[in-house]
Amino acid sequence: SHIEKLVADDFLPLLISNIPTKLNSQCFLKPSRRVKLIAQAEQKMLTNLEKPLTLKQLAQDLESSVPALSNGFKDLFGISPMRYLKVQRLNAVRQHLKAREPESCTIAVLAGQFGFYSPCHFTRDYKTMFGELPSETLQKKL
Repeated sequence: SHIEKLVADDFLPLLISNIPTKLNSQCFLKPSRRVKLIAQAEQKMLTNLEKPLTLKQLAQDLESSVPALSNGFKDLFGISPMRYLKVQRLNAVRQHLKAREPESCTIAVLAGQFGFYSPCHFTRDYKTMFGELPSETLQKKL
C-alpha cells in the first residue's frame, strides 16, 4: 500500500538515522544507579562548597560522565548540576550572613569564599533568589 511504502522509504530511514551510533551507557543509567550517583554528587558538592569545582571534575571524581550527571540532576532537581551548586553556595552565604555579627565579616569576602568573585553578579543572583540584597540580610541581624 501507499502508506507502507512511505513508511519504508521515508520514516524508517529517518528513524534509523537518529539512533546514536555510540551509546554512552552512563546516559541511560538505571534509576537506582542514577539516584546513587546524584546523591554522591550532592554530597561532594555540599562538603566542598568553598572549593572550586567543575562539572567535568565532578564527573571524573565520581567515575561518571558529564551527560549522566546533567541528566540526573535535571531529572531529580529540575536544574543543572552547576546551577544546583550555585543555589547551595548562595544558601551558604545567606546562612553565614544571618549568623555572623556584621563587624566580623564583609559581604565581598564571604561571597568570595564561596566562589562568587564578581560582586555585581553575586548581588544580582542573591537578590533574584532571596528577594533582598545581601546587605539587607546582614542588617536584619542588627
